[in-house]
Amino acid sequence: MTNRFLLAGAALLALSVTSSASAAVGVAPPAMYPANTWQGRTQAVIRVLDRLDAHIETLTIPVGANASYRTLSVAVEACVSRPETLPADSGALLHLRDSGDSARPPFDGWMLQNEPSLGTYGSSLYDVRVVACTGDRVAPDAGPLPVIKAPQLAGTTATEDEGGTDQSGSSSSSEGGAVPLAPDSHAPIPLAPPSGGAQSLVPPAPPASAGPSLPPPAADPGLE
Repeated sequence: MTNRFLLAGAALLALSVTSSASAAVGVAPPAMYPANTWQGRTQAVIRVLDRLDAHIETLTIPVGANASYRTLSVAVEACVSRPETLPADSGALLHLRDSGDSARPPFDGWMLQNEPSLGTYGSSLYDVRVVACTGDRVAPDAGPLPVIKAPQLAGTTATEDEGGTDQSGSSSSSEGGAVPLAPDSHAPIPLAPPSGGAQSLVPPAPPASAGPSLPPPAADPGLE
């Protein structure tokens, strides 16, 4: 039973490969928003850390409103987030003021969720971070995803050598025959040079000298 299932799977795989190799089809890339696209939201989620007692307070503030945490006042002017096809990120335009620290100037600027170091409230008491932007979608509106069409490929029919059906007739040689991709498998492959003898890997011996022969060496007295 197992062999029958394996044979059926192999037959289906071969059929799918044969049908897919007959022609190439253009595939459209996934639709994505441009990298500079932001979507407006109606609420901002702000996290405030009190460094004295390490207490963390999470505030959900509507855009255009403000909230207070102890001596800190937080006002939200705008909140935007990335649409679904881009890496998640949020940014809020905040106005921060500490009534208990009159010497510190208020903060007015953008804070980003993934880049908190770009906009920080330099208070020795409070640490403010943007957590997310939630609520309904408002301006600026990202709009619908752009429509991307599949590319039109010309002359994409696969030839017989690629596993498809040759319909162009351009794979024939100048004599009218098919161009082989490999040598004839029925012809024997020579394993020795055409001379018939096996090629020796030993280097040839140097030619003998034509001069007088040298006398044999004298015996060593210490070995007698």
